[in-house]
Amino acid sequence: MSQVLSRIMERLSKASRLLILTHARPDGDGLGSIVALARAARAAGRKADLLVPDAVPRRYAFLFAGEAVAGAEKFAPLADAADATVILDTCAFSQLGALEEAVRARKDKIIVVDHHATSDSVGALQWIDTSAAAAGVLTADLIEALGWPVDLTTAEALTVAVASDTGWLRFANTDGRCLRAVAAWLEMGVRPDALYMRLFQSDRPERIRLMVRMLESLELHCGGALAVMVLRRGDFQQTGALSEETENLVNEALRIGCVETAVLLVENGDGVRASLRSRDRVNVAEVAKQFGGGGHARAAGFRAKEDIDALGRKVIDAIASTGLRGK
Repeated sequence: MSQVLSRIMERLSKASRLLILTHARPDGDGLGSIVALARAARAAGRKADLLVPDAVPRRYAFLFAGEAVAGAEKFAPLADAADATVILDTCAFSQLGALEEAVRARKDKIIVVDHHATSDSVGALQWIDTSAAAAGVLTADLIEALGWPVDLTTAEALTVAVASDTGWLRFANTDGRCLRAVAAWLEMGVRPDALYMRLFQSDRPERIRLMVRMLESLELHCGGALAVMVLRRGDFQQTGALSEETENLVNEALRIGCVETAVLLVENGDGVRASLRSRDRVNVAEVAKQFGGGGHARAAGFRAKEDIDALGRKVIDAIASTGLRGK
């Protein structure tokens, strides 16, 4: 057991009240992890408050049945009342949105559990394990190390966390460690077919129309090895789709056999959000870092206040400079 994990366990063991949160624009890994940790903490006799900087996406709302989820405006009073604040699935100030200043002011009470390579000095205690397939794996390890109970609903939340970040156990980050964890949860009664249906077979028609718009914008570069797609404000207005419904859409371009790297640029109210994915030839985290973002080698992103077309050209040039060419 690492020294930092031991210190985190000691801190949490003594805490009677926790504040647990994840990053802005939350995904299944972050959301599943915070729900699981909160429920395990309560089962162990602690009080645990949940906070999500943005609204919980509809896709994951079922995880929060019966839960009170605070917004960013509640961070300061909840963090001040808590013995410790736990941030899961990010260690980057850029992903905390409006919370950055308030988090910085309370660093001594912040515990971070994350698996991303891109990290800032967010908390006084930071357990960063980039070998973990998902934050859900680390959350499960932490719960087990603390000896906190895991019931079926907690196991479902952890399954959603791990399955989300591994592409339902098909991405390259899927390993024996996460498979063993998922196997244990399935033996508890978790039904992956039911979870998959709720997460990926319950889309609104508006999201499908948005995906059509995205695919119509698709352009190939670098000899067909790079796919770039764009969604503009008008696409959301005309389809009725929500910003949260862009999650995982960038992966659609990787269905094309010649595409090694895919980019989705989304225009929103405060600039452009970029999502980058690759198979195995481009480290997109390094590309995203050039624009102030980060993530994993195969999945990364960033935000920029720039014209979407000008930004697109810069991203294409940055990826082309890695030497990417069609085979």
